[in-house]
Amino acid sequence: MKNKIIYISIVCAVVILGTGFFVYKSFVSKQFIVQQKCPDDYGIDDAGSKEYLADFDKWANNFYNTHPRATLSEFSEARYQFWVDNNCTAALQRYKDAKEGRADPKSLEQIESIIRGAIDNHKYYSELGFSFDYPNDMSVMSDPEDPRLYIIPNSYKGNDNETLTAVVISAMLNDPQMTPLEWLNSPNSGADMSKGYSKIDIDGQEAIVMNGGAWIVVNTPDNIRQLSIATLPPQYPSETLRAKMNSIVNSIIFAR
Repeated sequence: MKNKIIYISIVCAVVILGTGFFVYKSFVSKQFIVQQKCPDDYGIDDAGSKEYLADFDKWANNFYNTHPRATLSEFSEARYQFWVDNNCTAALQRYKDAKEGRADPKSLEQIESIIRGAIDNHKYYSELGFSFDYPNDMSVMSDPEDPRLYIIPNSYKGNDNETLTAVVISAMLNDPQMTPLEWLNSPNSGADMSKGYSKIDIDGQEAIVMNGGAWIVVNTPDNIRQLSIATLPPQYPSETLRAKMNSIVNSIIFAR
């Protein structure tokens, strides 16, 4: 894993350019072979950029989940071959510019960030309409009784002597419909509002952060559900667990 990150910093200027996709049968299993667009077939507005980033994110995660030993060189070969096969002239020109030292630093930084994230994390897609990244040293377990997810350290599996720590995501029905703050102020939440709260943005949705960041509540865009995201234990979580929760929260994307 560390080697892949080193490869990124060394060869990013040559092989991680453009915003395109590729299908390369030597590396990609059939379940992930889907028709993709050339880089410049995406819109140049915010919606087009978001569509590209979401598609790239999904592909990169699928690629490394299916081929964890693939090198960055193999990754770039597949991209390049896709551009050739589909006559993606603009992407091929950017590749040429990169080799000749005329790369766009902003594009490099953006693509490197996405690839680094794909290597260091896995992605979970919920059937309830949201997705998130989680560290590759953790696993997602669903509650068979409730719409609740536990993101737990891999070290906990089969180790009865380790105290369970987790990031817990509960998807409650928002009925009657309330904002996160209204629900937290209601008697049903059990929240101690005297400790204060702050507001953050999660993929365009206003969220309320409680208890020093160990409990966050946010509505889905359709207001049908509320996501309650918290640490286990809820009181005095370790700095490591708090950091992992922040990473998960910052990666949440809602389906629209």
